[in-house]
Amino acid sequence: LLARQAKRRHLEVSTLSSLYLQEKALEEEYPGIGFRDGAGGREAYVLGHRVAVWEVMDVLHEVKTVAKAADHFRWPPALVRCATAFAKSFLTEIEQQRRAEVGT
Repeated sequence: LLARQAKRRHLEVSTLSSLYLQEKALEEEYPGIGFRDGAGGREAYVLGHRVAVWEVMDVLHEVKTVAKAADHFRWPPALVRCATAFAKSFLTEIEQQRRAEVGT
């Protein structure tokens, strides 16, 4: 399975294994965050939803409060706080993911 996935991504199995291990450790550190393939490579998203962390941060920036962002997504505020905590720890990566998707 790993060999097939690595081949599809043009990676060595050891490189893909290392990536998956790092992502799993981050998922343990930031419950509610998962990873998937996006336009610019792997991106963080809110588990159980199709919303990337960068999208949550864009909405939060626009509406200014966790409560309003939660209302926007119809989520409990804890999910917005989870995305916010992850984004604060990985500002550069989240901005890169945003730029890859929206091109700005």
